[in-house]
Amino acid sequence: MTLDPEFAKQTTELIVQTLDLYKKSGASPRVGQIWDCSSIGDFLCGFFVGEMVGSALSAFQIVHQREPSAEEHLEIIELVEKHSKDIKEFFAKFG
Repeated sequence: MTLDPEFAKQTTELIVQTLDLYKKSGASPRVGQIWDCSSIGDFLCGFFVGEMVGSALSAFQIVHQREPSAEEHLEIIELVEKHSKDIKEFFAKFG
C-alpha cells in the first residue's frame, strides 16, 4: 500500500460516516423523475461511489499538494470497494 495510513483511515471514516448519513436521510422521491433513470438504486449507488472517490481524490490533492499516482488512485477506489456490500445493500432498497 502506498497511501499514507492516516489518509486511508480518514478516507474510510468518511465513507462510513457518509453512508450512515444517507441511511438516516434517505433519497429524494423525485430522483427517478428528475434524472430519468430506470433503476433509482443503481443510480444512487453510482452517485454515492463517485462522490466518495471524488471527495477522497480532492482530499488527497489538498493533503499532499499533488495528484495521486495511478497506484494511489486505485488504492482510493479500493477503499470504497471494501464497503461495496454495505453500499449495495442500502441502495438496493430504492429499486
